[in-house]
Order: sequence, then structure tokens, then C-alpha cells
Amino acid sequence: MEVGRAYAISSRTMSDSAVLDHANEDRAAAAPKGALLIIFLIVFVDLLGFGLIIPLLPFYARTFQASDLQVTLLFSTYSICQFIAAPILGVLSDRYGRRPVLVFSQIGSVLGYLLLGWATHYHANLTLGLGLIYLSRVIDGLSGGNVSTAQAYISDITTAENRARGMGLLGAAFGLGFIAGPGLGGILAHYVNEAAPAYAAAGFSALAAILTFIRLPESNVHRPVEAEAWLHPRVFLPLLKRPVLVQLNAIWFCSMAAYVMIDSTIAIYLNDIFKYQAKDVAWYFVFVGIIIAVVQGGLIRPLMKRGSEWVWCIVGPIMVAAGYLITVMSAWQAQAWILIAGGATYAVGRSIQQPTIQSLVSKSSDPREQGTTFGLFQGTGTIARVIGPIIAGAIYSRHVTAPLFTAAAVVALAAGWTIALGARSRMTGSPESHDQ
Repeated sequence: MEVGRAYAISSRTMSDSAVLDHANEDRAAAAPKGALLIIFLIVFVDLLGFGLIIPLLPFYARTFQASDLQVTLLFSTYSICQFIAAPILGVLSDRYGRRPVLVFSQIGSVLGYLLLGWATHYHANLTLGLGLIYLSRVIDGLSGGNVSTAQAYISDITTAENRARGMGLLGAAFGLGFIAGPGLGGILAHYVNEAAPAYAAAGFSALAAILTFIRLPESNVHRPVEAEAWLHPRVFLPLLKRPVLVQLNAIWFCSMAAYVMIDSTIAIYLNDIFKYQAKDVAWYFVFVGIIIAVVQGGLIRPLMKRGSEWVWCIVGPIMVAAGYLITVMSAWQAQAWILIAGGATYAVGRSIQQPTIQSLVSKSSDPREQGTTFGLFQGTGTIARVIGPIIAGAIYSRHVTAPLFTAAAVVALAAGWTIALGARSRMTGSPESHDQ
């Protein structure tokens, strides 16, 4: 696509949007049978490996006497590398197809996990051991285009009417991965050794790569033909000329920054307040994963019938803010029921917001640019995942509840912004509001 033509898409009218939705429906109708189930299985296996090591990373770092900030910087390191790579991989998936990019990302995860397992053996040299852990996150981050590519794949094979359900199914794969992954990781770390979860994660990522290569049909039948323009930075500029799309990305930035503040500190919070060890923290992640799987896998579709995506995109962050404030209470009363109530509330809210905002983003973009759009969307989230852990690590050392209070305030801001944007979209009669 020529750059000039890309700019023209950014100013499409309501009738243009109908044409684009129709084009996407034609592509979805031609999708290979069972493709949605196959991508679900691949993402589940991939996230199973991811779930194995995420609850254990802070414990790996503390083994090498890492500070609170050094612990959370592990999350930022991965995210800044993913920020660099994800938009490029998104454009590559538009150019060459979803399947090759997924395979590349999964192989990168294999290498990163193998290095992480190897790093756990360097207790005699604390600096080298911690450095290898950071390097493993760099490798995994630079090849981390699997999430945005999977989102684009689902956009390829779904229509505007069922896209929220497709994104919810992707979220359910995340949830199921975080149910089985952390539990298995905790068991392996407790009963085998601390390196076993990392090696098992490498095995699951390798399996996902094999499934992608052998079983996943290519979904992106459209290829840009103008080779000189396909990777030019200006290819992203048309997306930035769509006000609703830009603001949805900004809302997602605020939400993700809040989420990752807690993601990066919850393990050390549970260790410091409840004296939980790696296995105990892993089971907390299992609990949250069950809720995510139930909400995104089974409740999203009925919810969409009871209200528009805009409504649930508002309800979600409000629930997250409430959940964080409930969890704060456990710092003064270390009781499990408070932890469970807070975790359940924010898990439900997060599970509602993610697929609905993804669906709104998809409907705000050209179906031929889904990879680019979700590459940018993922890039926006990864910027937040860089900044959020840095803030959380810096303020956690001042008080263990500081990240929870800060995250609650930020996600409440996101909810307010969504209310204003949804109201403005309906008043101006934007295409996105008519999709509802």
C-alpha cells in the first residue's frame, strides 16, 4: 500500500467503515475450519510456559540479592525489548503472514527460557547470575511478537459482531495458561529444583512453535504490494490520525501501567506480608488465572448482550481499582479472605476490560492493517510495562502498599477517560460507536 493511500484510510467515513467491515467479514468467512480452536491451543501452550516462570522471577532475582527496584526492572527490561520489536513484527505479519512471525517469537522464547534455567546455577557469582537473568529477558522480549500477532490472527478470522468473543477466547487461553503454568512451576521449583520451571517453559514454547508450523493455517491472505513502503515508520502515522483509536491506546497505556505495577510487585508483597514462598505465590496466580479463564472464556459473550463494549470497558477498570483498594487492607490485616476478595475483584475487572478494548481497537482500524494496528496497540502496552515496574519498584521500598494505591488511582483515571470518550463518540456519531 502506498503511503498516500494509507493516509486516505485514516479519514474514512461511516460508509467507508461499513465497506471495511464487509471486507473483513469476507475474509472471516473464508477462514480455515477450526482455525480459532488451533490458535487457542497454540496460545494456551505458549502461555503455559510463560505462566511457569512469571511468579518465580522475583524469587530468582532475590536469590542473587537483587533490590526491589532490580526485581521490578526485570519486567521493564522484557517490555522495552518487546516495545522495540512488537510493532516491527506486527508489520512483518501483515507483509509475510501471521504464522512465520509466531514461529519466530516462539523460538526466541525457547532460547530465553533455556538461558534463564542456566542462570540459576551461578550462585557463586551473584552479578553474573543476575546479569544472565536479565539477558534471558532481553532475548525473550526482542522476539516477543506472539501476543500482537495472535490478536491480529483472530481479527483476520472473525467479524465485527463476534470479534469480542474471539478476543475473549484469546484471553481465556491466557487465563488457562496462568492456571496450569504457575501451579506446575511452583510444583517443579519445590519438588525438583529452581531451574526446572525454566526448562519446562522452554519445552512448552518449543511445542507451540511446532504446532504453529504444522497445524496453523495462514490467515492473512492480503499482502501489501509496495515493497518500498511496508516498513517505513510513516506506515504507523495513519493510525495516529484516528482520534478514537489514539485515545483507546492512551487508555490502554494507563490501564496496563497500573496492572503491571501490581504484576511486578505482588510476589514480593506476598512474600513480605504473608511470608509466602515461590510455591504459595504460584498458587495465588493459579487462583487469578481461574477467574480470568472463567470470565473471558464463558462470561464475555453473555455480558456483550447486556451492554455495549463501551459499557464493559468502563466497568472493568472500576472493578480493578476497587480490587486493589481491598487488597491494600491486607497490609494491616494479613488475612487470606481479604487477599482473595481483592484478587478476585481486580481479576474480574481486568478480564472484562481487555477483550472489550481490543475489540474496540480492532473496529477502529482497517481490516488490512490489523497486524500493524495491534502491533501499535501492543507497543503502547509495552511502554506502560516499561514505566509501571520502575515506578512500582521505586515506591515499594518506601511502603509496601504504595504500588496498590498508585495503581488504583491510575486505573480509576482510565475509567473516567473511557466514560468521556464513549459519550463523545456517540455524540459525534463516530463509526466505532455505531459498531455497538
